[in-house]
Amino acid sequence: MAGWFGPFRLERRVGRGGLGAVWRAVDTRSGASVALKLLPAGSDPRSSERTLREFELLRQISHPNIVRLLDAGVRDGTPWLAMELIEGLGVREYLTIAGAPVPLEPEPGEEAHGSEGVDLDALYDEPDSGALLAAAKARRLMTLSGLDQEMELDEQTRTNAPRRLAALCDALAQICDGLSEIHAHGLIHRDVKPANILVTPAHRAVLVDFGLVKQLGEDSTTDAGRVVGTMRYMAPEQARGELVDARADLYSLGATLYELLAGRPPFPQEGQLQLMEAVMGEMPTDIPTINPGAPHGLCALAHRLLSKVPRTRPGSAREIAAVLRAIGRRMER
Repeated sequence: MAGWFGPFRLERRVGRGGLGAVWRAVDTRSGASVALKLLPAGSDPRSSERTLREFELLRQISHPNIVRLLDAGVRDGTPWLAMELIEGLGVREYLTIAGAPVPLEPEPGEEAHGSEGVDLDALYDEPDSGALLAAAKARRLMTLSGLDQEMELDEQTRTNAPRRLAALCDALAQICDGLSEIHAHGLIHRDVKPANILVTPAHRAVLVDFGLVKQLGEDSTTDAGRVVGTMRYMAPEQARGELVDARADLYSLGATLYELLAGRPPFPQEGQLQLMEAVMGEMPTDIPTINPGAPHGLCALAHRLLSKVPRTRPGSAREIAAVLRAIGRRMER
């Protein structure tokens, strides 16, 4: 046993970073296993009060594509939130088996795989610049100017398999449904990325980890000048610490779509300074340069979402969901 945090028995830490730590824990009040996120302690009481207000808004949301927030609070200056454990795979892993003949659903009479919940090690340890770049080097995609060489033919075949692309469109359209719901409640996620998208055995995509949720229109000074989020998937305006709206989440969705089509994030720079400069001022390599067989419609959508200018991105998550579903239907024919 790793210890205690209030009523939570901490079983093991499964993620850690500048944005807090995530523990697999048991809520002794109910006996339920939860994903407990502990955010950095803040010295400003107003910041903690604001965090609780935002979490309270999130608790009012019930949507199949949004992880349920079970409880939240502040203890000894540390904001925390307890989320449901989701059985499933990260979207990257899910798409590798989406075209396989073996279904994800368990056979009748068998227990679902991973009955204790999602592997939180995979969920919260986002392979930002390490694992993804190491894998890319192994595939001989690294060049002096970046990861912009064409995929090997066998990788193109796997990435562009119609069943995989249909599953990709379906999963991200569901995430758009979830984003539409939280945006309608005046909230933004601020950390949409592949590691925060799970797909259950019933093919339900769920957006998780709302530790950075924020109210729309809230003054950027409430973050005390800090840039929060995962830089590799972050909108330029978010990287600059500016006031952001729902279109920042749409940019991050575009970065996710780009990666799932190109096999690498839009900006693969390893150094934090170089990465920040690229996010704010450079355009990513065109997806067809890396994956010539990628569907034109999905490539165009990804690049629209990655626009540096928020007003030139698609207008809403609902609009993106419609495009994804239309493309997905064509892939299934």
